[in-house]
Parts: sequence; structure tokens; C-alpha cells
Amino acid sequence: MTTNTTMIGKVREQLLAALDDTQVGTELLQQMVDAAQQRPGVMDAHEVDGITRAIDEDPVSWSPDYFSRQKFFATRNFSAQRLEHLIQVRDVFRKRNEKGFTPTEPVSQSRKAPMNNASLSYQPSSNLKQFVDEGDLLTIRTALHLELNDRRLDGAELRAALVWIKGKVPGMFEAYAEGAFAREPVADQKQWTEDYYDLQVTYLKTNFSEQRFVHLIEVRDLLRNSGVEGFTSTKAAAPKQTTGSHSVPPVVQASRRSSHQPIPDTTSERNPAFKAALLIGGAIAAVVVFLVALVR
Repeated sequence: MTTNTTMIGKVREQLLAALDDTQVGTELLQQMVDAAQQRPGVMDAHEVDGITRAIDEDPVSWSPDYFSRQKFFATRNFSAQRLEHLIQVRDVFRKRNEKGFTPTEPVSQSRKAPMNNASLSYQPSSNLKQFVDEGDLLTIRTALHLELNDRRLDGAELRAALVWIKGKVPGMFEAYAEGAFAREPVADQKQWTEDYYDLQVTYLKTNFSEQRFVHLIEVRDLLRNSGVEGFTSTKAAAPKQTTGSHSVPPVVQASRRSSHQPIPDTTSERNPAFKAALLIGGAIAAVVVFLVALVR
């Protein structure tokens, strides 16, 4: 199992690699730095010494070589100030159409997974396949869990991913269990709301069982089909439903909120920046996986 120290090293490595990906925009990189600062131990205090030189604030002196040197300095002193400076330098180069920094057309990452016989046609995302190939159980589970955030995927495709990964990773799922932070799923679909979904995500972290993952797919499908914002498919522009008699029935919030069990905040895992990074794939998607895994 990957330790936090190793995971932090991977966040840093992949975030620096993402600086070289021309498909990754300036705003998304800044949002990843902001997210990384929320994880203890990822960022260093800013320092300057005989090897790790100071930041030059004058854009006139910025060059690709200067950018490369600052990236090297960041491997020795991974501070938010240095990362934000690298993003700023990179952004200036992109606006100048500097070779090696100019944005390129994104590569299509469509998947073949029709509704019928999806498990036979399933093609895993490059992100999911990467972590399966690397073989670390924690990051594999995190990557699979984050597939739920890909609004291009429907329930059949997610079930196909489950079948595929079970064949690749023995011991992928834990035996189903219940506890203080892994309660029994609620059968009443009237209680399947966005808050309920987030709560079930928390339970999955505590007990990563196949039964809980399948239940999340089912809840996600209901929210998706009901037009709940953040769950609707991006394959086609579906009309957004407003809350009403035909939307997801509201749960009686008081009964759950009155429980002594706190509801952990999991909304960051579904924020737009993380979703955008996962869709781009590559190093920036790996940053998200490692950041999410760090809080498990």
C-alpha cells in the first residue's frame, strides 16, 4: 500500500509534469495548486539557497531555459509560491505562442462501451489503465471511484469498468461490512439525493465493497435520469429539470441530520476542476487521484 510520503512525492511529480502538457490550461493548473495546498505536507515553505535560486519577477528575462531551471528548483523546494510563478511564466509563454507551450487541440478520448454487451466492448480510460498497470491497490480504488465523476459514462459503462477491473486486480473489493462510518444502504429511492450520494461515497471509502460501488452506480443513475445538476450526461445536451413533482423526491433532511454521525464533506471530489482534470487525463488526472487518495 502506498504511504502518504510516497503519495505526496507522486502529487509533486505529476503536478510538475502537468506543466508540460499543452492541453492543461492556466486556471486548471492554479486550481490544482490550490487543492494541493489543502493537503498537509504537499507544499514546502518557500526557500532560497545557493542552489535553489530566487524567483525573477521581470518577464523580460523569462525564457524556456529559465522555466526549466525553476522547474528543477521546484523539485528541491516545492512551494506554492514557486509553483504559482511557474504557472505565471508558462501563461506568458502561451500568450506569446512560444514553441512547446502553445495549446494544442485535445485528443479525443471517446470510449467504446455500448449499452448492449458493454463488458465485452469496454475500453478503460487511460487514467484507470495507468493505475491498474502500476498495481497499487489504494490508487486503483481511488481511480475507479473517480470514474463515477465522468459524466460521459452511463451506468452500463461503469458496470463494465467494474467487471474489467475485477478481472485485472484480485482482491480489488473488500467484503461488505457495516459500521459507524459504513451504514447499510437505504432501499427507499425517495431518499436518494445528492447529499445521500455524497454520504455513500464516504461509506465506500470506509468499506470498499462491490455492493457499495454498485449501489453508488444505481443512485448516480437515478440522479442522472432525474436531471440533477452535476450528474447529467455530457454526451448530449439534455434539458435540465427543475426541482418539482417529477424530480428526485426530497429526503427528510432532519431525520438524518439529527443523527450523531457527522456527514463528511466530500464535495471537493466532484468539483468542476477535478472533473476537468480527469477528462483531460495524463499527469493532471493523476494529480487528482493522488490528492483524493491522500485523504483516505
